[in-house]
Amino acid sequence: MELRHLEQILEICRAGGFSGAARRLQISQPTLSKSIARLEAQLSLKLFERTNGAARPTAYGAFVAQRAETLLQGVAALSRDLEQLARGEEGRIRIAVGPASRLKPLPELLRRIAVRFPKLHVETVQETGPGVMKALHDGRVDIAFGYSEHAARYGELIRKKMFEDAIILVARPDHPALALALAGPRELLAWPFALPNVLPGVEQWAGETTREEGENLKAFISDDYSLIIQRALDTDAIAMGASFLFEEHLKDGRLAAVSSTLEVPYACWMLTTAERWRSPLIKAMAELSKAAVTDKAFSAAA
Repeated sequence: MELRHLEQILEICRAGGFSGAARRLQISQPTLSKSIARLEAQLSLKLFERTNGAARPTAYGAFVAQRAETLLQGVAALSRDLEQLARGEEGRIRIAVGPASRLKPLPELLRRIAVRFPKLHVETVQETGPGVMKALHDGRVDIAFGYSEHAARYGELIRKKMFEDAIILVARPDHPALALALAGPRELLAWPFALPNVLPGVEQWAGETTREEGENLKAFISDDYSLIIQRALDTDAIAMGASFLFEEHLKDGRLAAVSSTLEVPYACWMLTTAERWRSPLIKAMAELSKAAVTDKAFSAAA
């Protein structure tokens, strides 16, 4: 079995047939059909059930496709590592960030990368919290920063904790909710919320909600915290997020913290795949990322 066979099997599964897979692979359908037929004969196994132009993987085909995705990602990672070694610091790093990690640690990390690796090409991608982890899992980025709970379904990822913070609620200074002390979800969900997404811990805090409470909890969803903050400044919405996101507005009095029973921690992690973690460059990114949030003395050592 060759790498091209793995690519072919994976594309057939994704396309649901030989015609679509052949177009994606930029080869003719007869060529693809003959290649798979020869492989099936060689293995003495049937990989696909072919009916009316469609192709459904057998148990063997599904098993190969599952393994193929991981193997091909590993090959792609190896190619990038070899390119990195060949080009020295003139390689490329792709970073995915969520709504909060776009603001911390990304800006400081980029400053440190510019000093440590001045010729390194950097590509950043902003996604939703779950989207960050999917981008990493799919191989579209090399490292990702985000909330650890979004990575729960990807158990094989390497996780490095960057920092912790508390998730808080804030509102404009004249908001009626500020008169409450340790307000619970039944009291606070009388007002609309503004947040990037509803985390599992927040769902547990909210508990069983009425229709109106459920609508208020998801009244304003955005992956841009500047819009979330503006929503709280302009309306009765209560904004939710890690405390560092609101520091400036709390300090100058434009927003005020709402006293509540919400006790949900925020933890920012750097994540990567096991294959990418073998790269010295990725390990250097972990070092620089940690320094970016702890103000550790910068080290010029690789």
